[in-house]
Order: sequence, then structure tokens, then C-alpha cells
Amino acid sequence: MAVTQTHKHSDYLSRRRAESREYWLIFCVAYLPMLMTTIVERIAGGSRPSLGDAPRRSVFAEAKAATAACIPFAFM
Repeated sequence: MAVTQTHKHSDYLSRRRAESREYWLIFCVAYLPMLMTTIVERIAGGSRPSLGDAPRRSVFAEAKAATAACIPFAFM
């Protein structure tokens, strides 16, 4: 019985690692276009105004947030 439980746990961990690698690969592929889009928005002046006196996020932080927001749609 313990052998079966250990085997199931090992399968779970390997699937979890595979899903993590898949997410990271999709994130890396989607990050570059989001970064380029964010840079173009910044240069063109089309970025959203900041709220009050809040500091403006860096281009990299905005691209990361946009990428993280669109990744779940890849799994639908």
C-alpha cells in the first residue's frame, strides 16, 4: 500500500513539474510581444495615466502583468 501511495505522489509531482515548465514556456513566449507592445504604448503616449500620486510601473513590470493576465486564456 505504501508503494502505491508513493508512486501516486511521484506521478503527481512529475505532472506538476511538467505543467510548471509548460506555463513558464508559454510565459516566456508571450512576454516578448507584450514587452514590445508596452514600449510602443509608452513611446506613443497611449499608456494609462497613473492614479493620483502613485508611481508609474516600469515597462518590464507592465509587460509582466499583461503577460500574466493573458496566460490563463491559453489554457481555455
